[in-house]
Amino acid sequence: MRLPLALRSAVAGLATVTLVVLGPAAPASAATTIVDNATAGGFTASANWGTSTWSAQRYGADYRFATPNTTASDAAWFTATIAAAGPHTVEVWYPADAGYNNATPFVVATSGGNQTVVVDQRSNGGRWVSLGTFNLAAGTHSVVGVSRWTNGTGYVVADAIRLTSTTGSPAFSLPLAKSALPRSEYDDPHHDYPAIDLPVGTGTPAYAVRGGTVVIIDDSSCGRGVNLTGADGNVYTYCHFSSWSVANGATVVAGQQIGLTGNTGNSTGPHLHFGIRTGTTRRCPQNFLLALYDGVTPPAATSLPTTGCFYTSLTSATVQPLG
Repeated sequence: MRLPLALRSAVAGLATVTLVVLGPAAPASAATTIVDNATAGGFTASANWGTSTWSAQRYGADYRFATPNTTASDAAWFTATIAAAGPHTVEVWYPADAGYNNATPFVVATSGGNQTVVVDQRSNGGRWVSLGTFNLAAGTHSVVGVSRWTNGTGYVVADAIRLTSTTGSPAFSLPLAKSALPRSEYDDPHHDYPAIDLPVGTGTPAYAVRGGTVVIIDDSSCGRGVNLTGADGNVYTYCHFSSWSVANGATVVAGQQIGLTGNTGNSTGPHLHFGIRTGTTRRCPQNFLLALYDGVTPPAATSLPTTGCFYTSLTSATVQPLG
């Protein structure tokens, strides 16, 4: 929820922040490979996999589909050439439909063995959906498989994959593109506890502020959102998404898109709710975000204050509902 501009302006100077500058953030560096089911030498599947052009959400000219099988994997595999071993973000593209599988197993052939990520192919179709970040071996080999071995119902679909090297990626990222909001929005107080509301329209991409693992949130308060547990063990919370861009349990890197902003849950208008928690303690994220905006390494989450960043720290303020 956002408070009226007049109230925000009246109290803007009463919440103080301290910016801790520790040094420049690392630059990004990435190499991306896309493999479609029609890529020559890039896709193999048994005769049990059909070809369809039915959905307009497909990537390229067509996509492949098969019925579930509870006794054998019979996976369709995407093959790619990995130029250099190391961490890669693995994304998949598929058309979504109510008749497609709600528990499709995607198998990632990592340098440490196969890892499976289950995806609901009834939602988030027609876009890149992240399975997470995985260490991949160098060379040309099968990288992502789509398995038929599922108790879910509906067709399993194999359409396209995208692999992005994350070696040299930045350690931190703003949760929104820098062009989305002016710096002045990143020091606003929240309405009733340590957090911040960033006013952006529905459909604005939201990004992981640091690498970690995401857990999907879908409730009446936060709406659609994620808890991102960072490599530091702290939790970075995003609320009110219109949709997710990652699967539950996915491993992400800083700067990776994790959702699109919206107005779901307890919200009175489109915005991104962002919070930081260390253990059970909520922290004021304003100093952290200001540092990211300025392009410097942010202070450790454990050093962030717990007061002075929300309206109820003022005795005359009116408590607003969670949103």
